[in-house]
Amino acid sequence: MAHPPSGPTGPAPQTDFSPRPAEPRPPAGGGRRAVVGAASAMRGQLAAREDVWIEGVFDGEIQAAGHQVTVAAGGRVRAEIKSRSVVVEGELVGDVVAEQMVIVRVGGRMQGDIRSPRVALEEGCQFQGNVDMDGTLANAATDPAADAAAETSTEPAAATVMVAGGGG
Repeated sequence: MAHPPSGPTGPAPQTDFSPRPAEPRPPAGGGRRAVVGAASAMRGQLAAREDVWIEGVFDGEIQAAGHQVTVAAGGRVRAEIKSRSVVVEGELVGDVVAEQMVIVRVGGRMQGDIRSPRVALEEGCQFQGNVDMDGTLANAATDPAADAAAETSTEPAAATVMVAGGGG
C-alpha cells in the first residue's frame, strides 16, 4: 500500500539574510536587574546592587560595582558610570570606569572617556573620547584609594582596543 508523501507542500519558504539591527541582550543567567523602561526618564544618582538596564532616559550618575550596566537600543544616558562592565547599544554621553570590559555595539553611540582593561568597539558604532586600558585604573570602580593612586601614575598603558568586524 502506498503512503501519501509527508512534509510541507508548496514552494520552499524564503529566508531573509539582510542585516538587522542588534537585538538588546538581557543579562546572562536571567538574574535580577534594575530597569529604566522605554517610557521612563530618571535624573540623579543610582547605586545598584544588581545589573542595570536602561531603555529610556537617565541623567546623573550610576554606580553598580560588580554588575553590568546596559544602555539598550533606544536608551539615552548622560551620566558618569562606574561598574563591572558596560554595554552601549543606545546613546551614552559621559565617562565610564569599568572593572572588566566596555562594549560599544553596532548602532551604539558613546561620547566620553573609557577606563577599563578591555574595550570592544564593534564596526558600525560611534565613539568619541579617550580610552585608558591600564588595568590599575579600572579598579577605581570599586576602590577610591586606587583612583587617587591612578591619577598620579605617569606610566602609559600597553594595550590595544578590539574593533570587531571585517578587516581588509
